[in-house]
Amino acid sequence: VCLHGTRVETLERIDRWIKDTSDSAERVLWIRGMAGRGKSTIASTVGHRWASKGSCAIFHFRRGQNALDGQFICALARQLGKSLVPEVKNAILHCVKENEDIAKERLDQQFKTLFVGSLEKLRGHAHPIIIIVDALDECKNVMDTVRFVRLIDEHSSFLPTRVKFLLTCRPEAPLLVALESRKWRAEDLDSIPRVDEDITRFIQNACAQIRGDHDLPETWPSLTEVKGIVEMSQGLFQWARTAVTYISGGSPDHRLQDLLQRSSKWSGLDDLYHQILSKAFNEVEKDSMRRELLSWVLGTLIVAPYPMSLEVIAFLHADHTIFKGQKNIVQFLRKDILADLNSLLPIPTSSSEPVRLMHTSIRDLLTARERCESQRYLIDPMEVHRRLAGVSLQVIARDLKQNICNLPDILMANSEIKDSIDDHISKDLRYCCRFWSTHLTAGVTWSETAATTTSLILTKFRVVSEEKLLSWLEVMSLIGAMAEAGSAAKQVYQWLLRWPGEMSDGSLISLWNDIQRFIAAFFEPMLFGALHIYSSALPHTPVGTRLWAKYASQATSRILLGKRQLNWRANIWTSSANSAVRASVSDDNTVRLWDVQTRTPLGNPLTGHSDEIESAVFSSDGKVLASGSSDETVRLWDVQTGASLGKPLTGHTSWIETVAFSPDGKILASGSGDNTVRLWAVETGALLGEPLTGHRNSINSVTFSPDGKVVASGSHDNTVRLWDALTGTPLGDPLTGNGSNIRSFIFSQDGKVLISGSNDNTVQLWEVQTGAPLGDRLSGQSGTIESALFQQSGETLISRSAVQLWDPPTYRVCDGLLSNLSSQPVRVRSNWVIWNSKRLMWLPAHYRSQYSHGRISSLGSIALVSGALLSILDVSDSLKL
Repeated sequence: VCLHGTRVETLERIDRWIKDTSDSAERVLWIRGMAGRGKSTIASTVGHRWASKGSCAIFHFRRGQNALDGQFICALARQLGKSLVPEVKNAILHCVKENEDIAKERLDQQFKTLFVGSLEKLRGHAHPIIIIVDALDECKNVMDTVRFVRLIDEHSSFLPTRVKFLLTCRPEAPLLVALESRKWRAEDLDSIPRVDEDITRFIQNACAQIRGDHDLPETWPSLTEVKGIVEMSQGLFQWARTAVTYISGGSPDHRLQDLLQRSSKWSGLDDLYHQILSKAFNEVEKDSMRRELLSWVLGTLIVAPYPMSLEVIAFLHADHTIFKGQKNIVQFLRKDILADLNSLLPIPTSSSEPVRLMHTSIRDLLTARERCESQRYLIDPMEVHRRLAGVSLQVIARDLKQNICNLPDILMANSEIKDSIDDHISKDLRYCCRFWSTHLTAGVTWSETAATTTSLILTKFRVVSEEKLLSWLEVMSLIGAMAEAGSAAKQVYQWLLRWPGEMSDGSLISLWNDIQRFIAAFFEPMLFGALHIYSSALPHTPVGTRLWAKYASQATSRILLGKRQLNWRANIWTSSANSAVRASVSDDNTVRLWDVQTRTPLGNPLTGHSDEIESAVFSSDGKVLASGSSDETVRLWDVQTGASLGKPLTGHTSWIETVAFSPDGKILASGSGDNTVRLWAVETGALLGEPLTGHRNSINSVTFSPDGKVVASGSHDNTVRLWDALTGTPLGDPLTGNGSNIRSFIFSQDGKVLISGSNDNTVQLWEVQTGAPLGDRLSGQSGTIESALFQQSGETLISRSAVQLWDPPTYRVCDGLLSNLSSQPVRVRSNWVIWNSKRLMWLPAHYRSQYSHGRISSLGSIALVSGALLSILDVSDSLKL
């Protein structure tokens, strides 16, 4: 914080601004100034002074230490949630309780929910609420901070006048434009007069402490010497602080004279940094190993994605020859290698606390060739990344294994085993697992592939790819970094695609494409529990993939009977087994698209209908969504953008109860309460022919045959009708074998047989070509037939009100496959197989249905019937855990 007696006028102006609660009061104050002007110190001082007078939260962005940038609003809310003021604390905590997944939302939604939603209720609140965001310019994604500024501008008027935003930043273009256009109140530190007086007071106070520590005379330093240091600071508090830290780090008088004698050569922050760095490297000049290690450590601090502790730094460099025989590497680094850099690199007393460069301008200098090209301490970030990639890959290959925490029970959630995670996964290993991909992709470029070091790294990378990938995902799951794993997989895949043609390795490219698809498809079970990688995700991996070929043996569950995919679907924007998107319809007249992984909405609701939505369906390629509404219209939507495709499809005279796409996605069928079916051209929205008439009651379901040539419609008049999809002409008479309302029907895979299920608990089969019933109605169910289906081979019919199998050609009830089941039922709820109230296995989309269920045998096999097929799953190996 600011030294007492300095920045007095600036801090008084800020205090008056905070206390002003009139309706015309400014809600925002931004402090601008060049690097080293003391912006962060002022921000911290305000936070310190007001923490006990109200509710205050502060977040510091730091260049190169951006791991938490995307969560800065949550971090601020967390501090307000610890407020000493009960009203503020309770408002935040209640909001979080009502929005438990808010951390996964977009920036604008977090702002509206955590700030506006919580604080707008506190009008008339007596205490100030101050939100401080420091160094906006150091956020890695500048557009995030620009959006933040715009959100403040858009919503601050809805907040109580006691809520104030204090922002600091350097005068950098995007932020300058965003902030200046708002005409907010500003403190410009570059134009404040009499800064030298404050710096003088600061230096005199610091030198008084140095005198006491080193038993120097009261006349030290002289007024002339103090004035010389003040002049050299050029108005930069950061320079002055660095200077006095340097002076106090050795013989104060000698260092002061050394600094003053070089006044013509050393000026400003760069000059001081050069002086300190030169001295530190001079100390190790005659020892090449010490010089190399000092450069390595500085490089590591510069490229590390977040500040790391001395113990992690020691671990990453433990193989250096200089450490041979050293019993305490951390102490050696502290006392022998970094001792002369304390003025630039404060070393915490605890080896587990993070080490930070004192100012980001040090990082800028060390990596700028034009600013220190001739110096020994120039850091090449690419070289450092390459070295850290090699170390991290070596650690992963050596230390990772399946079930690294030796968990005895696969049913345990990650949240239940925190102590075990901490015991088995060290901070060092966590760092390597989280950031090896960053170092690899930043450190290895293909112009250098002939280099020996690069070849060794690529060898390690291949070993990890072919032997340790699932173990790596297990660790990422355990430490709560699955989102990072997904980003890393994409990063590595894109990096591999840049390989030169003569070096391109198709097997590795395919494997990493599989990994990013694997994470996307099975994000939910891996997030819940690490061992579900082997029991839920791997067993359902497509069998034609490189991932399955390499890692199938690690699966702890197996599909004995049921659908197996050969490859990933080409387009992830579908509603099928590997869908990334789901749609929901509502009586609020909107459709919403949802991200399956995060369970968060994608964009805004799809609006346009004027009455409640009755049904919605995706096209087979997942690019188009159709919705039918009680407003008597059908609408088409672009799934990726959420935009409406053309005008509403009008023609029905009553509500739209059901919609269905043809297999090729070119035709849409709709069924209505006006007792008709209509066909539409998807591309143009044009009606195809006249309405399909003949039903005597509303249409409740429509579907296409697999070849798209036949449309089937089911009605509340207890009949099914078949229509020519091209001409709209009826194919034969109504199918009237069902004795009650038709609830569902489905074609066999060859399109020759149609099954219909009804409310009278029976199933009827029909020959599509003739419309004739195939035998008598099948009975034996104990409830309404909600759905019916053919096994993938087409040889077994399955109906669902309970687990029921039928064998052609007689279609008698067949219990052979289920004969060894015990009396223990399983249920499928929210995508999980639930057994004894625990989550036994997660299922991909083609198994899921609201009423899916089955039984588990004493031998550890599950028989499931769901909305698409019968499956027998062997989970015995998982249960053995």
